[in-house]
Amino acid sequence: VVAASTLFFELIIGALFIVIMRNMVGVKTFGVFGPVVVALGLKTSGLMYGVPLYLDLFIIGMVVSFVIHPLGLPGSFRVAVVQTVIAITLTVFELMGEVYHLEHLEMAIFFPVIVLSWLADRYVSQVVETGWVPPTKQLLGTVLVVILSQQIIIRDEVITFVAMNPESWLVGLLLLIAIARSTNLRLSELFRFSIVRASDGLDSVLGIDRRNRHFVSRYNPWSLFAHTSKDEMKRTFMQLEIPTPTTYGLIEARTDLRIRRKLAIEHETFVIKPASGYGGEGILVLSKNGGSQSEPTFEAKERTWSIRELERHILSIMDGQYSGGNGDVAIIERRIVPDRRLESYSYGGLPDIRVIVLEGFPVMAMSRLPTKESEGAANLHKGAIGTGLSMQDGSAIQSVWHGGLVHTHPDTGADLSTFQVPHWDAVLDLSIRAQAASRLGYVGVDIVLDEIHGPMILELNKRPGLGIQNTNRAGLLKRLKHIESQLLEHRFDPVADRIALMRGWDARGWSDA
Repeated sequence: VVAASTLFFELIIGALFIVIMRNMVGVKTFGVFGPVVVALGLKTSGLMYGVPLYLDLFIIGMVVSFVIHPLGLPGSFRVAVVQTVIAITLTVFELMGEVYHLEHLEMAIFFPVIVLSWLADRYVSQVVETGWVPPTKQLLGTVLVVILSQQIIIRDEVITFVAMNPESWLVGLLLLIAIARSTNLRLSELFRFSIVRASDGLDSVLGIDRRNRHFVSRYNPWSLFAHTSKDEMKRTFMQLEIPTPTTYGLIEARTDLRIRRKLAIEHETFVIKPASGYGGEGILVLSKNGGSQSEPTFEAKERTWSIRELERHILSIMDGQYSGGNGDVAIIERRIVPDRRLESYSYGGLPDIRVIVLEGFPVMAMSRLPTKESEGAANLHKGAIGTGLSMQDGSAIQSVWHGGLVHTHPDTGADLSTFQVPHWDAVLDLSIRAQAASRLGYVGVDIVLDEIHGPMILELNKRPGLGIQNTNRAGLLKRLKHIESQLLEHRFDPVADRIALMRGWDARGWSDA
């Protein structure tokens, strides 16, 4: 009976280990289910033969995904193509093993084709959007936990003990719950936020688990998430007359694709972006650069795009390539004209301002400055600079690039210490109004400065990132706790009064002293 049930217990123990590595140590992986399934496959072949075979199959899938990626196929079709090629390769390996009596090649059939296909395509998609470094780190983390998990699940004595002692099942469940509810800082976050620990103390640092558990779950009800996508929020902002870039069109179905040709012909420049994307993925900032009147061409990301290529990009957005595989909506909107006072602090793109807001109180802010490395995107993971901003006047606190301090812009040579956001009072006011419009309690509000229209809402983030703490040399947790202690008394104060209160708290170091 135990032998027949072994797979079940191996799966549980392997998954528990990977959860601990992800949520307590902070190792980044491509999910939990995929790595544990691969670890189970490695149990049959062993590490010596299994790891090289696993990597070979992954590389084959990766190459296939790279080759077909420019075709603009929907994600499900790409995975199906990769899966077919890997399955054929596995079949060849199996036949070779049988013909030449190579036992380890015969074991190839146990490798999880679907998981390998998904991993290869997901890795390639992230490389295309963010470059090689972040997804490669995630891939290495995945390989690490797969190997370690395999070493645990091959211990028959461990599996037998768990199988024969039902009380250990309950212990495992309770351990998972305890990890989820008690982890405040992952081991990796102690190193990631060393700047904050040195200046503001460890107790002030907000980690990802505590953020999700204490602030996102508490202040952002799941029932509102469907109404806070980029397209829904743009409708809300326009109805409430909150400044936001003009929307030229929303493409929600394939029958709407006719809109894009009309828009492409009518406008010299515009932006295409996914409604539910993250990290700046899938965004094209387009400028007309040639072609005919009926078939114009556009420049974006240092290449020329035809109408047909834009159509394929829109289809990829709708297929969910930039939103985790879920169906999405393509937004076509007016291109922002950057405020000229910020030109020297940015290379080839539009800087933005991220303001964290809790229940109507701005908490912390930074500006993200595009670089040549980030390809003009205001995305820290792609190589943009993060500049912490004083809550008093929007002036620079310090700038962080690739985890270290930087004093001048690497491409423009601008002195980053002189950076200051114009219209700072309007930025704070706009961030509060946007948070209220969303009905979410804890958000990151992304604001851009237009040369003509001033501050405008670009989008909201329901789970704002934590790198803002390093740019400010200060922890979010300390500030958020202080605001929570004041909510009962000041939640319904006028906006101007809340901004004045926030400035007073900031001047006193976010304490009652």
